[in-house]
Amino acid sequence: MLHFTQRTFLYNFLIWSVVAVFTATQLYLKALPTEDHQGWWAFFKIQLLVWWIWGIITPLIFWLANQFRIDRSTFWKGILIHLPISGVIVLAYLATYAAVWTWNTHGTVAIDTFQFIFQILFLNLFHWHLFIYMAIIGVVHARLYYIESKNRELQQERLENQLLVSQLNFLKMQLQPHFLFNTLNGIVSSIHQNKPIIAANMTTELSELLRLSLAGAEQPMVSLAQELQHVKTYLNIEKYRFKDLQVQYEIPNHLLNLEVPNFLLQPIVENAIKHGISKKATAHLICLSVRQRGQYLYFSIYNEGPVLSNEIMGTGLTNIKKQLQVLYGESGKLSIKSFKNGVVVEISIPV
Repeated sequence: MLHFTQRTFLYNFLIWSVVAVFTATQLYLKALPTEDHQGWWAFFKIQLLVWWIWGIITPLIFWLANQFRIDRSTFWKGILIHLPISGVIVLAYLATYAAVWTWNTHGTVAIDTFQFIFQILFLNLFHWHLFIYMAIIGVVHARLYYIESKNRELQQERLENQLLVSQLNFLKMQLQPHFLFNTLNGIVSSIHQNKPIIAANMTTELSELLRLSLAGAEQPMVSLAQELQHVKTYLNIEKYRFKDLQVQYEIPNHLLNLEVPNFLLQPIVENAIKHGISKKATAHLICLSVRQRGQYLYFSIYNEGPVLSNEIMGTGLTNIKKQLQVLYGESGKLSIKSFKNGVVVEISIPV
């Protein structure tokens, strides 16, 4: 529903004032050839008065348009209601117009003069002012349809955002248990090997990793710095298992504040440990690099270890790829390939 605010009232009378300027100018120019023509200001005063009558009526028409809509389901009902109402309002307007004109011309509202002027106005202006009423109704409906369209767009956008969050949370629920189970297995293994200090330290690091994960669980996007904190905490845990593990970071500081998908890199690093470092005695190096080229951010996660026998992605990488598609469509890409004496995963996302 449309409501008249203070600003709307001001715009309403401003519009009708502009109409008064045009009609006063038209009457003034029409009267110029006559000998007893009035000045433009005299025409403008009376035109301002009569058009401001429409300004007073307009809020009523707005209310009527809100109450009696003319749309697909109520078309004929709305027409049948507005036609007689418009006739009554236009007749009331013309009567007021005639009274103002009579008073302005003769200084009094004589009934005979009033009837004569009303008859002239009715014959010449009734149909035009009927169109004015219908034009106002049209403006109100156009505004109503615009507002409703915007509301539907906002509702659709909210639903899409809710769906996006649901999809991302589902994917994260699939990804997060992997590192949890692997770490717990590492802790149990340390206990079995009679390494209680390592098990205790791994438990402390795991609690920190869980804290970080839960703190940002509802955020689809985090800063690159936050994402790297997840990665580094996870790798600190793995260093208890793999004493010779080496990690290299090639990440410019000015990129750390950029937003990236939450839980993007940690599962890839986990794969690098599970399928690379742990599978080959001479594999020790993980290298994580980030660079920006134009409007894209490029990630490269390389690990030493066995090369790929094929390039079929496992569940973890498949879910990350789905996550990128949800967020970026075709602009988010992920690939995996053999590289030197290991494997590299490459990701590109727009920024």
